[in-house]
Amino acid sequence: MGFKCAEPDFTMLPTELLVKIFEYLPVADRRTASMACWRWYEASKYLGFVRKMCLHLVGVEFDDFTSPVADLLQSSFCFPVLKLTRVKLNVYSKFWAKFGPFIQEISFEKCMIWRERVISVFKYMPNLRIARFIECDLLRDDLFLNWKFFENGVVKIYFPSIEHLSLSKNAFSELQFNAMVDMMPNLTEVDFSNCFRNADPTRKAQLLNCILTFIQRRQNELKSLNLSGVPVDDIFLRGMVSARGLMLEELTFTYLEKIPRKLPAIIELLQRQTDIRVLDLSQSTGITDYCIDQIVRNMLNLRVMKLAGCCGVSDYGVAQIFKLRQLEVIDLSKCRITKRGIMDGASHSSKTVFHELHLELLSPLDDECIVKISASFANLKILNMGGSVPGMTDIALQHIFYNLSHLEQLNLERSTKLTDAGFTGIDLPQKTFAIWDIEETFSIDRLKKLRVLKVSGCYKLTDFSLRYAFRFMELKELNLSRCHQLSKQGIEKLVTNCPALEYLDLSECPNINDCCVELIAQNLKRLSTLKLANCPLVSEVGLSYLSEHCKNLKYLYVRGCFKLPPDISERLANISTLRQVYKS
Repeated sequence: MGFKCAEPDFTMLPTELLVKIFEYLPVADRRTASMACWRWYEASKYLGFVRKMCLHLVGVEFDDFTSPVADLLQSSFCFPVLKLTRVKLNVYSKFWAKFGPFIQEISFEKCMIWRERVISVFKYMPNLRIARFIECDLLRDDLFLNWKFFENGVVKIYFPSIEHLSLSKNAFSELQFNAMVDMMPNLTEVDFSNCFRNADPTRKAQLLNCILTFIQRRQNELKSLNLSGVPVDDIFLRGMVSARGLMLEELTFTYLEKIPRKLPAIIELLQRQTDIRVLDLSQSTGITDYCIDQIVRNMLNLRVMKLAGCCGVSDYGVAQIFKLRQLEVIDLSKCRITKRGIMDGASHSSKTVFHELHLELLSPLDDECIVKISASFANLKILNMGGSVPGMTDIALQHIFYNLSHLEQLNLERSTKLTDAGFTGIDLPQKTFAIWDIEETFSIDRLKKLRVLKVSGCYKLTDFSLRYAFRFMELKELNLSRCHQLSKQGIEKLVTNCPALEYLDLSECPNINDCCVELIAQNLKRLSTLKLANCPLVSEVGLSYLSEHCKNLKYLYVRGCFKLPPDISERLANISTLRQVYKS
C-alpha cells in the first residue's frame, strides 16, 4: 500500500508564528503576503506592523466628499503615522474625530494651513507624540502667529503629549516660535534644521538667541537637538555650556568658525556632553583633530558619528575615531583625508562592530584600502563608496564579495574600471584566491541580503553581468544609470532574476528601447519608481506598456526622451497610483 505525503498547509500556521515570520519581511513584501489568505491578512495587521506604516497623502484636498478622504472614512483601520504633502485643510473633516485618537505622528510638508485649523485638528489627537511642520511658512505667514483662541475668555492651548517638534526649513519670528513651544510643555526632541536660510545676519542672531533661551529653559528635559544647516558660533555654544542640566543623547549642529585660542566653548561642550549617542557635525569646517580627541575621550557611548564635509579633520583624527568601541555608523564622505587614516583606524578596530561606513566623494582610495576595509569590518550592512574609487579594480571588488556577505546596501557609483569579470568572477585574469591547484572567485550574487545596489557610471558593465550574476530575489533598489552597454538581452534576465525591484534607474542608457520597457512593465509588479531620462529609443509604444501593466507606479522620469508625446500624463491616466511624471 502506497503512502501519499501530505503537503504542508502554511495557511494554518499559528498567528503568533506568522507574526514572527512577517517581522523579517519589509513592508512591501508583507503587504503582498497579506493577500494570500485571510489569516495572513490578519497577521499583517498586527499592531506592531500597523504602527510602522505611514499614510501619505500628496496634493489632495481634505474633503469628506471626495477621494481619498471619503474612502478612508470607510476604513476600519487606524493610521498611527500620517504625512500630508501639499494638502489643503480648508474645511472640517470627520477624519480627525474618527482617527485622531490613534495618530501618534503627523507631518505637514508645504501644506496650506493656518493656526485655527491646526489647533482644531490637534485637539482630536490626545496621543500625538511627534509633530512636524516642514516648509509650511512658504504658504501661509500666519501659521505660527498666535496660538490662542477665544472661548469664554482667553484660553491657552496645551498639547502635553507631544515630545518631538520639527520646524525644519521654516522662517519664523520670536513671537511665533515662543507661541509654538509654549503649547508643548513636555518636548524632549526639537528639530530646527535648515531654518533662517534667507534671514539677514541681524535677524538670524535674534532667532538663535531665541532658540538658546528655549534650550536653557528646557535644559533638564531636552534629549535631542538638531541645528544642522544653521551655523552656530562660539557665543551660542557658550550659552549651551552654561546650561548645566543639559545632557543630550542626540546632537546635530554646523560649526564653521575657527576655534578660539582662549576658552573655546566648542571644546567644553564636547567635554560635558558625555551621554551623546548620535553626533552629526556634517559640513562643520571648524571641527579639527583636537575636537575629535575630546569626542573620543568623553563620548564613550557614541554609536553614530557623521563628519561629512568636515575638511578640518585629518588622517590622525580619523584614525582616533575608530577607537570608539560602541560605534556602529560613521560618515566620512567629502572629507580631505587619504587612505592612511582609514587603514590606521581599521588596524585597531577589532573590537568595534561597524554596521555602516560612508566614504562617498573622498580623495581616491585604492585597492589596498578597500581590501583592508573588507577584511576589518566583516559585519558591515551598508558600504557607500560612490565617487571615491574610480580606480578600484576587479580584484578589490572580489574581496568585497568574499568578506562582506552581510551587505544590504552597496554603492559603487563611478567606479569606472570595474568589468563583468569583477562582478561575475568569470574570466578573471588573476584569481581572487589561488592555493596550489585550488582557485576561487566570487560573484556579486554571493551578497544574498542585498537590498540596494548602485553601480551608476560603471560603463564597462554589460548584459553579461545582468545575465549571469544579478540574481537577487529581495533587491529593492537598483541604479544602472550611465551603463551604456546594457540592452534588451540583459534586461530580459534582470526582470526575471530580480522580481522584487521597486526602484529602477536606467537613465542615459542609450540602448534601452520599448522592448525593454515592455519587459519591465510585465515582470516588475512592485515597481514604484522608474527612471528613463535621456533614453532616446523610448517612444509612446513604451508608454502603452506602462499604462497596461504597471499598477503600482508612482514616479516616472522621462526627461530627454524626445520621441515621447507631450501628453504623457494623459496617456498614463489609468495608473491610479501615479503621482508625478518628470518630463521636462
